[in-house]
Amino acid sequence: MLYALSISNYALIHVLDVQFSGGLTIITGETGAGKSIILGALSLVLGQRADAGVLRDSSVNAVVEAGFRIPKASPDIEHLFSENEVDYSDDLIIRRIISPGGKSRSFVNDQPVPLNFLRSLGNILIDIHSQHGNLLLSDSDYPVRVADAFAGLGPLSEQYSAKFREVISLSGRVRTTRTAYEQTRKDLEYLSYQYQELQAAKLSAGEQDELEKELNLLRYAEEIRQSLSEVLNILDEGQLPVLVQLKDASRLTAAIASRNPDFSEVGDRMEQVRTELRDIAQECARMFTGIRDDPERMLQVSGRLDTIYSLQRKHNVRTVSDLLDIAQSVGKQLDDAVTDSSRLEALEKELAEATAQRDRLAARLHKERTGCLSELSGQLRSRLALLGIPHARIEFSISEKPLYGPLGNTHLEILFSANKDVPPRELSRIASGGEMSRLMLCIKSVIARHSGLSTIIFDEVDMGVSGKIADCMGNMIHELSDCMQVLAITHLPQVAAKGNAHFLVKKEMVREVTETRLLPLQGEDRVRELARMLSGSSITPAAVQNAKDLLNYTS
Repeated sequence: MLYALSISNYALIHVLDVQFSGGLTIITGETGAGKSIILGALSLVLGQRADAGVLRDSSVNAVVEAGFRIPKASPDIEHLFSENEVDYSDDLIIRRIISPGGKSRSFVNDQPVPLNFLRSLGNILIDIHSQHGNLLLSDSDYPVRVADAFAGLGPLSEQYSAKFREVISLSGRVRTTRTAYEQTRKDLEYLSYQYQELQAAKLSAGEQDELEKELNLLRYAEEIRQSLSEVLNILDEGQLPVLVQLKDASRLTAAIASRNPDFSEVGDRMEQVRTELRDIAQECARMFTGIRDDPERMLQVSGRLDTIYSLQRKHNVRTVSDLLDIAQSVGKQLDDAVTDSSRLEALEKELAEATAQRDRLAARLHKERTGCLSELSGQLRSRLALLGIPHARIEFSISEKPLYGPLGNTHLEILFSANKDVPPRELSRIASGGEMSRLMLCIKSVIARHSGLSTIIFDEVDMGVSGKIADCMGNMIHELSDCMQVLAITHLPQVAAKGNAHFLVKKEMVREVTETRLLPLQGEDRVRELARMLSGSSITPAAVQNAKDLLNYTS
């Protein structure tokens, strides 16, 4: 329930602080006094949009703060808080701040929250019903919600909604996965060919360098052998080989060193050179023996390199390592295609199961809704009779839609007739504004105990009625207050007299500035306000007495 409302710097309100109690609270005041301003301020903390135009003083913030007490565990509210990662408490302080620039900030128990969260929370906490609220009757979903509330189908409806959301989510995942799979599948044949071609090549890192080196050796084998032969002739096999001459030189140097020790180092160096050249000659001999003019091998190496070069041109790369990377990537794409296929199959199966569960829940909802309509119609007729429509006929046209929505696949329409001899037809085509208002009040009163709401506000829903009907309407509104908090803005004294508490909205000049104030009324003050409502600006003794009679007041 709403237990406190604080408003500052909003429209004609400088500062307003008011405490509310349970039961029925009446708010009255002359036209233009500012009742709609207070309701507008309350709407801000329920998530309605605002701009800087609401600021009384354009240089400072407007602040609206409302305190709500959750009387019992509310799964809807707790789920909303959990889903949005907001700390839950059964005592909620909702604050809305509008800056001079038009920007607003929202807080719940001092925790910043987005506006859509505030709007969702407001829909659970309070039902504000004005004359425009009758338009709900034209909303195709509203009759379904009424049937659900009346039949106590909230838990079943929530199960369906959860499954409906799951189906939507799974459908999106199936579409995304199928798109990816179809795209891969289009390229599957080409990718498979690429992969097989690269695998068949049996490439290895460093292979290209070795082959190019070998091919160069094979291509110039004869020329290399000729050169090696000449080197060997110079070093060891010619008429005057270098190694033989070095051997003689080494011998002579050793002889000198035997007589002159200073030549020992020169002799050692000479021997080292001779040893190194002997090794070189041996290596050249081995290379000469190993190099052969092998046309067949040259063809093999050339063919292998042609394969590598062709693959490199095809894939626009320069190295075998790049080709190996491409082979790995293509292999992964092929594996992913298999995985996507399996994932798609699993998701499609999960979607089919979720869809079947959704359909079963929708069927249960439709059956339960159908079963409650007769009793709902009877209760509405009884209440409409109390409100001056004794021959009212209420029927429900119910069918199943081919498509599923957030509430299931039930199409439910209210058919109405206020006259005995007129068959029921669509509300929008047959009901007057006053009849719509009374029907809406009856609906609210019937489903009140099942709706889960803790607070309802009626904003002049009693327009156009008077006398006995007004008294019956007051009784019906008061009856609602037995199971929830009710705030009623009214011009009817018959309704105002039913309240457990009464506030007067009054516009006054304060320091030459117009201000809207909300004053609690008790005793004689309340009698005078009811008398004003009965007789107008000139309060007569008869009006005062009538007011006392309405209140069962004794001084």
